[in-house]
Amino acid sequence: MRPSASSCIRFASPAFRSSFRLPPSAFILALVLVLPALSSSAFAQRVRPGRGDAPEAARSHETTPPVEPEMGERAMAAVCSEREADPQGSTPIDEMQARPSLPMNHTDVVAGVRRAERLLPIARVLTIEALRQIADEYEIAPARVRAATVRIRAVRNIEPDMELRDNAAVVLNDPHTISFGTIFLAGLRSDEGMVSVLAHELIHIADGKTDSLRPLFRLIGRRAASLTGLSIYGHRPEELTSDLVGAMASRALVTRTPNAESLPRRLARSVEHNCVEEDDTDEDHLSPRNTMRAVFALDPALARDIMNRDGFYPPLEKPRSF
Repeated sequence: MRPSASSCIRFASPAFRSSFRLPPSAFILALVLVLPALSSSAFAQRVRPGRGDAPEAARSHETTPPVEPEMGERAMAAVCSEREADPQGSTPIDEMQARPSLPMNHTDVVAGVRRAERLLPIARVLTIEALRQIADEYEIAPARVRAATVRIRAVRNIEPDMELRDNAAVVLNDPHTISFGTIFLAGLRSDEGMVSVLAHELIHIADGKTDSLRPLFRLIGRRAASLTGLSIYGHRPEELTSDLVGAMASRALVTRTPNAESLPRRLARSVEHNCVEEDDTDEDHLSPRNTMRAVFALDPALARDIMNRDGFYPPLEKPRSF
């Protein structure tokens, strides 16, 4: 999900990407474990150089009015209220970071691995659909989207990793696998929360070594910055885009699999791991709560539906099976 929305580290050079923040001690441990296998140039987050892409003006294709700042704060409060009352609510990132590592055979870890493996095929489908939707809205070249979707379809494996703790990560030299820290696996208790994080990681893989989605990241970052006044630069646009696609994929899952639970509760699960008390950040990520603010600014319909206590499942044109 990146420290912003979940803990997803992205070691983004030719080798390793992730999107969630590591606490300092865990980051040092990760360095010790990873560096022997990688060259010094292969590690470290990529500050992406320009690749000749012409500047593109961000376009707004919203179907609902933008979220006012006060409404965004109310939506965040609704998310966190749902999380506290929800037996399947995700553990906030800061709470995950404070917990000791969990062994691979821990009951909650085993359940998390099974959930991730079960949902990965669905997440691939929903991520591709969400990516195509926003790529069309921002007029991204079809060839870039095709290359990205090929990479998404190739992801087949979930790998638990005790040392990743509260993070998820992808390795670009092994673009078929998403790795999850055991704490993170245990902390994502719902299908909706898991699909959100899987989609987030799939977008990192979709971008690939050739930066296929860089123009999309740049445009979404600009739009979010203009809507929120947040500083969104460097690696942050990619992380935010991954969060946005995660929320869209989770919402699609909810729409297509109605059940007895309330719509607002299920929608809240896509972002509620950001309900932190300590809203810390770093150069590469928005803080968790600012991530929610930006996602709601980009997807105002999501914010409104989460706040709608009488929310209902929209009818499907035809049943969809995965």
